[in-house]
Amino acid sequence: MAGRCPGPPLRHPLREPVLDSIRVLVADDHELVKQALVALLEQDPAIDTVWQVSTVSEAIDGVVRHRPDVLILDIEFPPSAHSGIQMDVFHAAEEIRRLNPSTRIVIISGKSDDYYIESALRVDARGYVSKSDSPEHVVNAVHSVVRGKGYFSPTILERIKVVRNGARKVRSELLTEREWDTLGYLAEGNSKKEIAQLLGVSVKTVEKHTQSIMDKVDIHDRVKLSNWFNREKEMGH
Repeated sequence: MAGRCPGPPLRHPLREPVLDSIRVLVADDHELVKQALVALLEQDPAIDTVWQVSTVSEAIDGVVRHRPDVLILDIEFPPSAHSGIQMDVFHAAEEIRRLNPSTRIVIISGKSDDYYIESALRVDARGYVSKSDSPEHVVNAVHSVVRGKGYFSPTILERIKVVRNGARKVRSELLTEREWDTLGYLAEGNSKKEIAQLLGVSVKTVEKHTQSIMDKVDIHDRVKLSNWFNREKEMGH
């Protein structure tokens, strides 16, 4: 159990009163982020105990050992072995849900790509907070999921609405003709230097097009971007 930090507790006047013995396990491999989360949570008088771990394997073991009410899980954990099986964060979440279904999982991440959000929902994460949102959303998420409700910070909630409204189907219409050409060459496995030569532009221009494409379709991984392009191409977009 981590020691409590001095100072007045955070106040959340609009939040419903809840149990005053909430137990939380924080799992993050970035020490500064983890310590900041622990300090934040320990200022809340309703949170009785905060444990902390630094690997996917430790998160699984920590849930089994402590049976926390809430697990705050960093989505960007590198895979690690547990019981001889290599697990990424989503496989770990599934294992945690199997071992202790009463522990509610809240995802915290710097990524708000649809792939990560959809994967988190698939493993029954009850909350998802973006690191770009204000810190109080983490505390609010803990209180919300303990009450049996879901909690998604504004950045994440907006992405969920976009997906559910089917806006992803028309993202291809946002790309310019030159961006489509760039994306096609990327999907073929060409380097940025090769694409620059094919298009008769500078490498810097190719990098600018690539970033614009990723922002418009909200996919920031080259392999996933290539897969998306190929699906769109098959559909005649």
